Amino acid sequence: MTFEGIDGSGKTTQARLLVEALRAEGRDVVSTREPGGTEVGERVRELVLDGPDLAPWAEAALFAVARAQLVDEVIAPALSSGSDVVCDRYVDSSLAYQGIARGLGVEEVLELSLRVTGGLFPERTFVVLLDAEEAARRRSGVDDRIESEGVAFQRDVDRAYRELAALYPERITLLDGSRAADEIAKEVRDDLRALA
Repeated sequence: MTFEGIDGSGKTTQARLLVEALRAEGRDVVSTREPGGTEVGERVRELVLDGPDLAPWAEAALFAVARAQLVDEVIAPALSSGSDVVCDRYVDSSLAYQGIARGLGVEEVLELSLRVTGGLFPERTFVVLLDAEEAARRRSGVDDRIESEGVAFQRDVDRAYRELAALYPERITLLDGSRAADEIAKEVRDDLRALA
């Protein structure tokens, strides 16, 4: 399962709440994030979030590097051992941010992601939708390189996630991020029960 959304939407909170709920049920759960989750991924995270401006394809390629390592080192082994995997961001982030919002093209960025993941896609992706202004108010601290691009860019990313949900309705579930976190978490758990 993956969680997506603009920065400040509540996706990280929802990922954490799902991990806690699954573990409370006695399930073995691996929780990870993108970019990150491995030594390589964390270094890439520093570069793409706190480094210099990047060309769109350079940004997409760096996210792909982190994703390839995460799949190889964390996600594939966890799935092979029968664990559930909950990831805060994954392929859909690249499709939304680089493919649509940065104009590289969904198909082009998808092709790169398919190559580096061996075609591994989540069973379910939850996109937490929230007004870009409200998401900006929720964020605390100093913005990273992508967050500092402003509300207009975050609106573009929000529209991109909605486009992806229309393209992949069997996999992507949209969640109203303006509701209370526990209400959203219940909707996530109910959705997953219906999959089983």
